[in-house]
Amino acid sequence: TVILNHLLLLRREESSLERMLHVNDKAPMQPPEKEKETAYTEFTGPPPQKPPRPGAQQIQSTPTGNLDRTNDTVYQNVMELVKAVLQLKNDIYQLPPEGYVNVVKNVGLSLRKLLSSVDEVLPILPSPSRTEIEGTQKLLNKDLAELISKMRLTQQNAVTSLSDECKKQMLTASHTLAVDAKNLLDAVDQARVRANIAKLSVE
Repeated sequence: TVILNHLLLLRREESSLERMLHVNDKAPMQPPEKEKETAYTEFTGPPPQKPPRPGAQQIQSTPTGNLDRTNDTVYQNVMELVKAVLQLKNDIYQLPPEGYVNVVKNVGLSLRKLLSSVDEVLPILPSPSRTEIEGTQKLLNKDLAELISKMRLTQQNAVTSLSDECKKQMLTASHTLAVDAKNLLDAVDQARVRANIAKLSVE
């Protein structure tokens, strides 16, 4: 698969680039209860508004925050992916260039788990929703390829004046991937609502 190929390329990325370390203060640790909340809200926001298709009915859907997440592997894997992206953001200014490989690999592995969990629920979702979800899955594969490309660029410019700019581009690529993962979760949730298989949380 595309992700497996990317991961294999990542394993070959070990290099002898000159060690360069930016010393930044680490972000304070948060309690486990706050960690997921922070990870999720980091990339949440109003989803892009799409023009309605001709003849399409407007659906008043249940807010995703009100859904029961018990045994929801898609939600859990989105959270793991977001945590991997946050880890990358925390580490990029403290790791030497050769250390980028592992943090990006973790993002790739988390994405593979997410896409696999989405594939498991696709068959029970409405056909129009499956088309949208599959499109977002392809977009996430492109996002990962872009992140890997920016990582290589950052490694190549580790000891040049372009180093900081390349790191910013790498962070932007990782942020885009996390936002698209959140959008994938939204699409799956909306499809569950349409199929009447979404469960409301009981508080």
